[in-house]
Amino acid sequence: MALNGVANEYSVTPWNGGYIGISQDSTEAFSGKIRIWHGCAPYGPFGATIGQDQVYRMPEPGPWGSYGDGNIISYNAHAHPSLQSGDRWTLSYNVNSMDNRVSAEGAHYRDPRIYKPRFVSFRIRPD
Repeated sequence: MALNGVANEYSVTPWNGGYIGISQDSTEAFSGKIRIWHGCAPYGPFGATIGQDQVYRMPEPGPWGSYGDGNIISYNAHAHPSLQSGDRWTLSYNVNSMDNRVSAEGAHYRDPRIYKPRFVSFRIRPD
């Protein structure tokens, strides 16, 4: 998928006679945005409706995020077509910490809930 802003992990899924691409926005470092693009073929070209291309904003990453910890990152957003039901889709992404201390002060020891996938349901409707 040759498109600006696509992270190294993404998904391309058939939808409504075309294809949907879903990825974390890579135009900002450690962005919390998950974006969607549409195309006529699985290899593109893909486009987006500006202002309507954000599917979800991951709340966890960065010092402003739900953990209040600048070491928290989110990554690997992609869709799960096997969980699709009509216009209801499910996507997942992962959360981790760059704090690699192996001690009681380390992020993973303080809060083991950090390192796990998250799942989000959303709807896509044809124009």
